[in-house]
Amino acid sequence: MPVSLLLAHAALLARLAAPAPVPDPASVPFAVGEVLQYEATLGVFPIGTASATVSRVTRERGVEAFVFDATGQGGPPGYRARYDLTSWVTTGSFNSLRFHRRLVQGRSVDEEVYRIIPDSSRYHIEGKPGAWVAPSNPLDELAFLYYLRTLPLEVGSIYRIPRYFKNGYNPIEVRVVARDTARLPSGRTVPVLVVEASSHGTVVSVRFTDDSRRLPVALELPLPYGSVSLVLTGGA
Repeated sequence: MPVSLLLAHAALLARLAAPAPVPDPASVPFAVGEVLQYEATLGVFPIGTASATVSRVTRERGVEAFVFDATGQGGPPGYRARYDLTSWVTTGSFNSLRFHRRLVQGRSVDEEVYRIIPDSSRYHIEGKPGAWVAPSNPLDELAFLYYLRTLPLEVGSIYRIPRYFKNGYNPIEVRVVARDTARLPSGRTVPVLVVEASSHGTVVSVRFTDDSRRLPVALELPLPYGSVSLVLTGGA
């Protein structure tokens, strides 16, 4: 193998093997009070709205924690739904401590509350006996989105992140696949990084601004009725 290819291969392996960094709480690219608003479309058809909020900092089981909230409502005719997610994440080590997921569709309500315990690498589901294995530095799906905003995200980099709190889905593979541009709600065009996160064949695509805020300006989410696009419409 030529030396140049050998060095390139070694550099790639180094990126794959390097542990993902822990965010510095003094320099995370978001702050309490940030509210991001989105319009949801299925193909070319508007089907609803969504928002993501850094609601507050609180004490959770004696530890300082961010509280992240996300809501989404809409869907195609016959599949109208509302999603509510709340995540409690330590400000220091950025580990999930509690996660609340609620889906309302018609008269059907699917709701689960997870109590996540990093110190013992376990999580519990409220109302169910027993415990399940989690990594020692767990993240729920909403916390994972905010965590990605803290990463360096260089084009061509691949991160394999074994931090999802349901251990069987690990590692989450995160690829920074391209650089592009996007338009902010203000009308200003900015450079963005196209990022794909995948696990067990499911791929979520996110476009983050290529700046210090790492705003998620667009997302592609696989849902039961098709791939839904979220585009930032306010809060930037």
